[in-house]
Amino acid sequence: MIAVTVYRRHSGDCTKKGAKDQKRSCDCKVWVSWSKDGKQTQQSVKSRDWAEGEARAHEIESRFKDAAEGRESPSAVKSVTDAISAFIQKKKNGGHALDTIYRHEHIMAEFQTFCNQNGILFVRDITLDHLNKWQTSWTVKAPQAVRSQQEKVRNFFKYCLANNWISVNLSIPDKWESPKINRREREKNIRAFTPEEYDKILSSIELTTMTPVNKARVHALMQLQRWSGLSLVDAVMLAQDELRLESGRGKIGEFRVVTDRQKTGGLINNPIPYAVGEELLKVKNGNPKYFFWSGVTTAEDAPSYFHKLYRKVFKAAGIDGSSHDLRHTYAIGLLLAGTDIRTVCKALGHSSVTITEGYYARWCVNQQNQFDDTLRAALEG
Repeated sequence: MIAVTVYRRHSGDCTKKGAKDQKRSCDCKVWVSWSKDGKQTQQSVKSRDWAEGEARAHEIESRFKDAAEGRESPSAVKSVTDAISAFIQKKKNGGHALDTIYRHEHIMAEFQTFCNQNGILFVRDITLDHLNKWQTSWTVKAPQAVRSQQEKVRNFFKYCLANNWISVNLSIPDKWESPKINRREREKNIRAFTPEEYDKILSSIELTTMTPVNKARVHALMQLQRWSGLSLVDAVMLAQDELRLESGRGKIGEFRVVTDRQKTGGLINNPIPYAVGEELLKVKNGNPKYFFWSGVTTAEDAPSYFHKLYRKVFKAAGIDGSSHDLRHTYAIGLLLAGTDIRTVCKALGHSSVTITEGYYARWCVNQQNQFDDTLRAALEG
């Protein structure tokens, strides 16, 4: 049988640390401790009352005893620690990419800390209020980032439900709500780099501690995004045969990127500056089929490595930016030059012009001019 010990965790200035009678020695916080399968666990009772510590210890011992003697279902006794450990091991056994496993390990480690701090021992004891309270402590605030973290947590609870460790999945969207993406709020996060900022970003690559090979790869990848409008995942997974050199444009011809978007399958067929095409052909990569992708990770995980390299560059440049800002720079630049939004929609590979308008409506110079001309003509008539 598992024995749970009650003790006081003394403060630094407590003079009763060595007292034999810990129950009455002082008023320091009460904790409980036990060992299971060779692993020691300590948990705060969230109280200074020794009686509450004894009650908590008795509760934990009773649950472990009931589980051992088969008096309760597995959902009543699976600890958060064991459930998380099993979930992560399943991810590792499932052949998932290291980046995917790392992201799940990171968010679940934070959840374990939250459970420890709030005295949550068993998976079945987690409530919707706990999830909402934990979410308020997240450092990520952008709706898309919050949704991404929620999805990883939902994977964990889905796994617990499948194993009968919980009877209800409280993390499903109908219960644990995801933040809504407001159009105006989304527009605030859309920006284009100025020419000066873009030049500074490229020059700052040399200021990082990256290897010369990675510096060249990041430089080429940023150039590709800036001048083709590709998202990071599409740029990273661009195949060698999707860069085409066509004749008919000047003496040396024209490079063109022809690929399908990973997210929607929409076709992208965009010309790029000749110098950018030449730079791509010089990129060194272990997989001869692609410019940047190793071919080992999934499409979802492919950009992760380059996200980390990009962050180093933006930090060195002193600019708050992201990979998607390069795509925004491409789109907004076209619109400010008077390009029709339907053309920009096609260049970005959006499935509908409504999507493009949702992101870039306020930069549609050509569309606004046509609108103004129509109104003037009507008023004059």
